[in-house]
Amino acid sequence: MATARNPAELTRPLITPEGVDLRIKLADAGTRASAFLLDVVIIVAAAIAVTLVVIFGLGGLGVKEAEPLFIVWIIFIFLLRNVYFIAFEAGRRAAT
Repeated sequence: MATARNPAELTRPLITPEGVDLRIKLADAGTRASAFLLDVVIIVAAAIAVTLVVIFGLGGLGVKEAEPLFIVWIIFIFLLRNVYFIAFEAGRRAAT
């Protein structure tokens, strides 16, 4: 049987460069896992949407004319996968 965790265990001290002691309350594992799964769903949905746009865009193009569109698709998928988390962590409301 799972035991309940002490709420004090989820609080961490964070000392700022100015010497201010901030008490940070960490989210539990279930909340963090569900947030990650939501992020993955958003990334996969965006990748599928872009892929469908590229596939339908290829309809009137030949193989040689489709290369630039394929390159843009590869770059977008790369940025989506690698910059998604960085963009949210670097924002004004970043949690960490």
